[in-house]
Amino acid sequence: MSGAPTQQPLYLRTGTAPVFAMFHPSAVAGRRRAVLLCPPFGWEDMCSYRSRRDWAEHLALEGYATLRFDFPGSGDSAGAPTDPGQLDSWTRAVSEAAQWLLQSSGATEVVGIGIGLGGLLACRAMLLGAPIEELVLWNVPGRGRTLLRELRAFAAMEVAYIPDDSGHPEAALGPKPLEDGAIVANGYRLSAETVASLEQLDLRDLVRHAQGPRRALLLGREGIKVDKVLRETFEQADTQLQTEDGPGYGEMILNPQDARPPTEVFRIVSSWLNEAETIVSQTTAPPAPVEAPDRLQMPFASNGTPSTVEDALTLPGLREMPLYVQGPEGPLFGILTEPLGERRQLCAVLMNAGPQRRTGPNRMWVEIARRWAAIGVPTLRLDVSGVGDSDGDTLRLARVASLYSKEYVGQALSALDLLAERGLPERVLMLGLCSGAYWSMHAALQDDRIAALALLNPRTLIWDEWVYAVRRSREWRKQLLLGSTWRKVITGDLTLARHLETARALADRAVSAPGRTRRRLAGSAPAAHEQSGVASGRIEGVLDTLRDRDQRTLMMFTGQEPLLRDFVEKGLLDRLDRWPNLRVEILGTSADTHTLSPPWLQQHVHTLVDEVLQRELELIPTQ
Repeated sequence: MSGAPTQQPLYLRTGTAPVFAMFHPSAVAGRRRAVLLCPPFGWEDMCSYRSRRDWAEHLALEGYATLRFDFPGSGDSAGAPTDPGQLDSWTRAVSEAAQWLLQSSGATEVVGIGIGLGGLLACRAMLLGAPIEELVLWNVPGRGRTLLRELRAFAAMEVAYIPDDSGHPEAALGPKPLEDGAIVANGYRLSAETVASLEQLDLRDLVRHAQGPRRALLLGREGIKVDKVLRETFEQADTQLQTEDGPGYGEMILNPQDARPPTEVFRIVSSWLNEAETIVSQTTAPPAPVEAPDRLQMPFASNGTPSTVEDALTLPGLREMPLYVQGPEGPLFGILTEPLGERRQLCAVLMNAGPQRRTGPNRMWVEIARRWAAIGVPTLRLDVSGVGDSDGDTLRLARVASLYSKEYVGQALSALDLLAERGLPERVLMLGLCSGAYWSMHAALQDDRIAALALLNPRTLIWDEWVYAVRRSREWRKQLLLGSTWRKVITGDLTLARHLETARALADRAVSAPGRTRRRLAGSAPAAHEQSGVASGRIEGVLDTLRDRDQRTLMMFTGQEPLLRDFVEKGLLDRLDRWPNLRVEILGTSADTHTLSPPWLQQHVHTLVDEVLQRELELIPTQ
């Protein structure tokens, strides 16, 4: 996809928290159906985001106008995960999104496609009166407790409750217990109240008092059959059922860098949709309407009032607006959060956390942008090429080296130009995680509009594919000795693709390099780290440049980050007085907390970056 974007960002007011949505207009006239695409929860939402964008584009090209959206308290929508009444708020969002789609697309019916929690909510909304006629449900349980059981199992394997054994004085900050009954899975929270509401949700109870969908396509996932309770629900409702395997689910919810769109499911669903369209086109009259149950039992039924749509989101003290900036492969998408009151002489740009979309890890970038805008700092969160809602080739991101391409640094700089074109202050604080930190730092080396940096878990300051490949091969050799590694491979929780990339990089270097490089592969040469040229002098040179340019820098590390090990091995932590502009913070546990998933760690990072912002505000000359 290139040129002008065909997707249309909008904010849909749902009676509670406004939701962010993307509308994909139909490219073919005459279809009777439009599609509402309902996302899964948390980490699966993040991982599958780009695949759902691809799916929406695929459906639109086939003639099905498609709307995808973020539930209240998630993604770019308003609200927080801890808001009360989330189950009803989510259900109302489904209902009013379906109503808007029906009114705006030219279609006469809405088909709900739901994944995981999104499918459960689509079912609940439809059974309680939402204008949804048919359903496609992928990996959807018939009871909330089934979903919660999976999330609890996932949360139990994480680091959120591992005691800190780092010996760092900040260890006392975490972990802290959650409120009784809450769940945090890979950094994404369900409040105790929401958990209690989901625990009581059983679709079989609802279908006894409501009209079920006319048709439903139920999809399993890689050998796991369709949920028994879900099937019973629709058999009880006399729904015309079709069940299929759901190939590609596991690949869709891998780390966003490795995730791949489930094209076979795209084909299955399109075939199912087209079958009904063909049948309808051959009839002389639409199907007779089914008498609806008592509306008192259907709190989310359409009342005929048009849903309100806006092009910006207004919250107390701030306003958010989607925007595009032209990139080398097509439009780059971002969301600018601006203060409604006094504007300070400082802007902020939040870069992607590697291949994660603009909302940031565990939605932290959304929280930061709104908090900073509320005190007067316009803040842009940007998707680089191939990530989130920006155009570009996603497949290239599977190769780690591509994330360290200079073109992403150029895209970070284009964000500064965009802010300047809008008349916003040119003094900028830039924040990024992982490769986003790398892009931010190298942008600062080229542009003195960047006054300060917050670099969270940067993997490197200077990219060297040889060093990366050697480091990864050593780590992989260690993991191969663990039975848990092979269990993850077998279950699909760990992909071999990244490690095949490492082996390929080593092989390529061995073929093309001179003899002394090949000897390194055999272990007969000095350490690869020293031979590669990424010696302490080069790292020190980068730090010297930032110091000489007076660009204040926070560098934060958690766990066993590779760059932190380099700092330790080179003795740089003992010489920090050489760089008075540099602040180094070491947080977290000795476990892998690279994406900042433990809630207590997230809170401490929020505190750190707020301190960086406050310092910059204090340095702004008074007029």
